[in-house]
Amino acid sequence: MAVSSDFYSLVCAIDFGTTFSGYSFSPKIEYEHDPLNISIPNWDAPSSVQISYKTPTTLLLDKDKKFMAFGYEAENNYAELAEDEENEDYFYIRRFKMLLYDTLKKQRLTKDTMIPDITGKKEVKAIEVFKHAIKYFRDEMLSTIDKKGLGVKENNIRWVLTVPAIWSDSAKQFMTEAAVLAGIQRTKLTVALEPESASIYCNRIPLSKFEDGNGLGDFEVGKKYLVLDAGGGTVDITVHEVTKDKTLKELERASGGDWGGTCVDNCFEDTLKDVISSEVMDEFRLKHTGEYIEFFRDFEMKKRTTSTTQQTRVTMRMPGTLPEFYEKMKSKPFKQAIQESKHSKSMKWEGDKLRITPALFEQFFSSACTGIVDHLHDLLNKPQVKGTDTILMVGGFSESPILQARIKKDFQDYRIVIPNEPGLAVLRGAVLFGHNPSIISERIAKYWYGIASLAKFNPSIHKVEKKNKDYCDDIFEICVRRGTTFKLHESRSKGPYKTNRDEQQTMDFDIYVSDSIKPPMYVTDEDCYYLGTLTVDLPKVKKGKERSVYLNFIFGGTELQIQATNNINKDVTRATFDFLGKKPSN
Repeated sequence: MAVSSDFYSLVCAIDFGTTFSGYSFSPKIEYEHDPLNISIPNWDAPSSVQISYKTPTTLLLDKDKKFMAFGYEAENNYAELAEDEENEDYFYIRRFKMLLYDTLKKQRLTKDTMIPDITGKKEVKAIEVFKHAIKYFRDEMLSTIDKKGLGVKENNIRWVLTVPAIWSDSAKQFMTEAAVLAGIQRTKLTVALEPESASIYCNRIPLSKFEDGNGLGDFEVGKKYLVLDAGGGTVDITVHEVTKDKTLKELERASGGDWGGTCVDNCFEDTLKDVISSEVMDEFRLKHTGEYIEFFRDFEMKKRTTSTTQQTRVTMRMPGTLPEFYEKMKSKPFKQAIQESKHSKSMKWEGDKLRITPALFEQFFSSACTGIVDHLHDLLNKPQVKGTDTILMVGGFSESPILQARIKKDFQDYRIVIPNEPGLAVLRGAVLFGHNPSIISERIAKYWYGIASLAKFNPSIHKVEKKNKDYCDDIFEICVRRGTTFKLHESRSKGPYKTNRDEQQTMDFDIYVSDSIKPPMYVTDEDCYYLGTLTVDLPKVKKGKERSVYLNFIFGGTELQIQATNNINKDVTRATFDFLGKKPSN
């Protein structure tokens, strides 16, 4: 969706992370004077966290599913409710962005998709969860405007919402719909892709803003570099080249996977479950939520700061009630559980401390690091990215010395560049994108896009089971080819598509996508999935007059757009997507 060309006086970006989220903003007048003068409010965080420019992606709803709190406040409120055993009727939902990603992989995303709370026994509509979260940040921005006396009317705000570049078109529409429900005007909203935002920011910052002053210089024309955006849940990767007009073009379609920081968290928690059992760990999380949260806050700090080459043991604070809780449930000493486990030589419990060997601590990172490294090798071997000599590491997980060391070890022929505060690069870059959405001038189509269609049956190429009288059903009529480079607002036209009855007022097209290497033949092929329905309004004409439309697929932006042109008056007619409806039955 393109940003409205209407007057604006401020850009506000909301960066939704799996583990942490935040917002940033800059008035237009400040951007014109100093583009990097971007404000990022800090949060009232626990003393153990020190200064926090993001707050946990955690939502608390009451028994009627009405908003109560978000972020640190939600964590603290629910912890108190749990300690007083009054939490049963509340909905506590954390890290829900990754749950949405999992849903995308397992089943079709719709407005009825549900997200479970921390107990796994209660569910809330996902779109309501995201609505509440977006509204929280919208309200925070409006409150900041009032407190700082910025004199900005809400109608003059450009809102930017960040999403992973690897997300589907339906996921982007889902976020947009949630933002509209949260009170943001659709014409004032744009979606920014996370690795692109980070790339834009790093394109603008001076060398002094990179660790060790080892930056990208002035991004000279022809420069090719890979952006590794390692976040809490997903790792998003794109490759950019600087063009003659100093815009950025994508060289290879965005890719990535679920190798973010939560992958490390899961390995750590699985190790604890090996020692004390899943049953104890799950019950402890529900009964002593506050201590569980604090335990993983401590692990988060260790994850982002620990270099295993500099110490003999990694020491963490052990929740005071966990040993007692274990002994009550299992009727044996907690120390005995560690001694009898396969990790007995790698873990020790001393007083209120859990001491872990560097080797075991590194194992927590193994799955995530291997997934990232293997994918980078595959990507950098592609001919389209030949000449890329720099890897730009951004995102909260990129703060980890262990991940940094692994990337530097496996890619010694590449320049590894890390900005100061890599976890804020997306947040800052999203504001810059809001001010200048045309900075990314070329993008790559991630999928084959096609329309479910009919074709004259040809026994030499079509499957017999697809035959319907003289026609072949379920043909994937290609509209856009996977890997095609599109300049901003460039389009591809398909048609004409004719009406089949005189009284017809609309025309529906079932849109499918495919990630297969070869062009798909049928919409029922294994790698094809239903994206959604495109509905086109038709002009009213005298009975018997033939009507038809051409479809223009407009790419190059962060979201797919389609315009339809009718044959009667050549006007661009109304065309609306529904990527969140149920798949039509055959």
